[in-house]
Amino acid sequence: MLKLAWRNIWRNKGRSIITMAAVMFCVIFAVVLRSFQVGVWEHMVGDIVANNFGYLQIHQKGFWGDQNLERSMDESAVDWSTLQEVPGVRSLIPRLESFSLVSTGDNNRGSLVLGIRPEDELAGLRLTDQLVDGRVFSSASDEVVVSEGLADYLSVEVGDSLLFLGQGYRGASAYGQFMVSGIAKISNPELNKQLVVLPLETAQWMYNATDLLTTVVVDLESDADYAAVKLELAPLLGEELELLDWEQLFPELVQTIEADMAGGQIFVTILYFIISFVLLGTVIMMVSEREREFGILVSIGMRKTRLAAVTVLENLMLLMSGAVLGMAVVKPVQFYFKYNPIDLSGQMKEAIEQFDFEPKLYTTTSFLINLNHGAIVFCIGVLVSSYAVWKIMNLNPVKSMRS
Repeated sequence: MLKLAWRNIWRNKGRSIITMAAVMFCVIFAVVLRSFQVGVWEHMVGDIVANNFGYLQIHQKGFWGDQNLERSMDESAVDWSTLQEVPGVRSLIPRLESFSLVSTGDNNRGSLVLGIRPEDELAGLRLTDQLVDGRVFSSASDEVVVSEGLADYLSVEVGDSLLFLGQGYRGASAYGQFMVSGIAKISNPELNKQLVVLPLETAQWMYNATDLLTTVVVDLESDADYAAVKLELAPLLGEELELLDWEQLFPELVQTIEADMAGGQIFVTILYFIISFVLLGTVIMMVSEREREFGILVSIGMRKTRLAAVTVLENLMLLMSGAVLGMAVVKPVQFYFKYNPIDLSGQMKEAIEQFDFEPKLYTTTSFLINLNHGAIVFCIGVLVSSYAVWKIMNLNPVKSMRS
């Protein structure tokens, strides 16, 4: 039957090519649509979470809900050596986060002040790669690096001084004047508008928070599963500390992703309905063209079940070929737009930037999407092929030969 089905496919090359092309383009459209949607969110989560905030953070209990220095933790409360030995943990990154009014001349803005050790930081805050002007401050110096958006707003350049005024630990006044050593373009659009980075020790001194931290970021290995690492780390923390993953830190981001994915799924479902009718049209065309042939074969003694099996086998071979071709053809497209994203412009760009997202469209290169949608289109094709089986099983040979 396999040999007979293969010969039947190429008896009418035009029909076979049309069928394979229909399946191939269906797979391409579905994969491209889903790849862009998943790719944008993958990039966003990687940009906002992995490169800046980390997938896991350690805090004093209650800090994330009420972010003030009164809920800081002592550095000695963290068992650094034990936590770093957990499989999947690359390093632990200490931070001191607070807010301050930052001013220069007549310009001022409330800003996020972040005390870090840049050489130990995540990729988005390593600063050396983000600098657009100047240099990174040295340890415990009286220098700061300002985000590009904030520098533009305050009209400051490298070498200018910034005045800080805020509230420190236990209600102490937190003020200081520091020179701008560099200007950095932070990958997170929201941070790029309001972030000032300074040495951890200098931040502790300014906020009267010596040996205190607000956050310890758990930097994970590239292949580590944050959920599995969290299960390993949680029992090692004291009763006063809590370990939060990125979904707990940013529930609004998770909800946005879920809502967008649901909307995309509805759109893909509509696309599948269109695909189903396209494939049904090709099957109806095939059956109509071969109705006289089917009648003759049944008349000379070929069983209808065997004829239906050969016809289904033909369709399966065409569908499999089209699905594989679609998955192969779309792969270079996925890789291209992953590393060469589409830059949005105009009103769409402005609308996306209002939500602090980068106005670019990326794709994902996950082969699982190709496989899933190729399999779905193949299954749709199998269901549509049941029309051919139904027509053959209800075939009237005499009437078919006269048609």
